Amino acid sequence: MTSGGFDPNQGQRPFGGQQYGQPHYNGAGQQQYGQQFGAQPQFDSAQEFGTQPFTQPDFGFDPTRPGDLLPRLGARVIDGLIVGIPLAVVTTVISLVVGTFLGSLLGAILTAAAAVGYFVFLETTRGQTLGKQLLGLRVVGPNGGLPTQQQSLTRNGFYVLCALGGFPFLGFLFGLLGVVAAVVIGVTINGSPTKQGKHDELAGGTRVVQG
Repeated sequence: MTSGGFDPNQGQRPFGGQQYGQPHYNGAGQQQYGQQFGAQPQFDSAQEFGTQPFTQPDFGFDPTRPGDLLPRLGARVIDGLIVGIPLAVVTTVISLVVGTFLGSLLGAILTAAAAVGYFVFLETTRGQTLGKQLLGLRVVGPNGGLPTQQQSLTRNGFYVLCALGGFPFLGFLFGLLGVVAAVVIGVTINGSPTKQGKHDELAGGTRVVQG
């Protein structure tokens, strides 16, 4: 005790304790104090602040939009080159070996089988040939899934007529019928609101769409 009644030891904290005159907070109090004065807010859900969920980016392909005539024609040309160039080489070799007449006959049969097999296999397993894949097109069946083998065979059957144009003597007739079939398909595609050609109609309602 000193003069004036003031004790210098009174009110002093032990070493390491609370500073003189500073209020004391426990752990919970410190957390509450920090939340009230400048701590970062905690967000339970991004939806509370209007954040939209992540969606797949749109690359311009719409599976409900029919494929137009020109891209479909371009895909057929690409597929024709993919199938036709190797077959032309094979047919030429066969003709050199067995003669022109027999070579033309075998070449026409081989071309018809290879062309139809190419389209049927890829359409029924992948929904698109290489030409359609390059141009962003896909073939779907009447139910929206992959076409069946019968449906694909029906819609691509006109290739048999075109390929048999290499037949001796009767080749001109087959080739002419193939050209007529191709023109009818093109006209009906262009005039259909769903871009379904006559071959799609005969196949039970197959469609070519973007995607």
